[in-house]
Amino acid sequence: MKETLGVPLRRSVTVAAMALFVLAVSGVTAGATSYTTTTLASIAPPLCGVVPSPGVHLVSSTSPCVVRVRVGTNVRIKMRSGFRWGYPISTSRDVVVTAISRTSLSVTDFTMHAAAPGNAWIRVTGTVACRPGVACPQLALLWSIKVIVT
Repeated sequence: MKETLGVPLRRSVTVAAMALFVLAVSGVTAGATSYTTTTLASIAPPLCGVVPSPGVHLVSSTSPCVVRVRVGTNVRIKMRSGFRWGYPISTSRDVVVTAISRTSLSVTDFTMHAAAPGNAWIRVTGTVACRPGVACPQLALLWSIKVIVT
């Protein structure tokens, strides 16, 4: 009789644990239909190359990143090391690339200015930076960010 009582007890404990897990996970995703923005100044490492500042709000950190800024805001972007980056290009006059810093090999960072309300994509291409005489993969990378100006 002890063996038959133990099996239903284990099943009920397992079912209760699974139900609690489902409730805990469901509580986290409730109301997930609206966008959540995060001020980049509150995040320690720069995401997507964006240097944290109070005026920049992260909408999505997945590739490609999406940030929201107000008109008149300047946003500094630091490019990832290990690549030779070209010049950044904006797809709209709403966001203008205003300052580009570079070394003898590559663009290292740039500043974009939110000139008018609207949307823009900033795109930069890069190739792997390898030392002379070392085998190097033929790898190209397209870096992009969507900027929403309000």
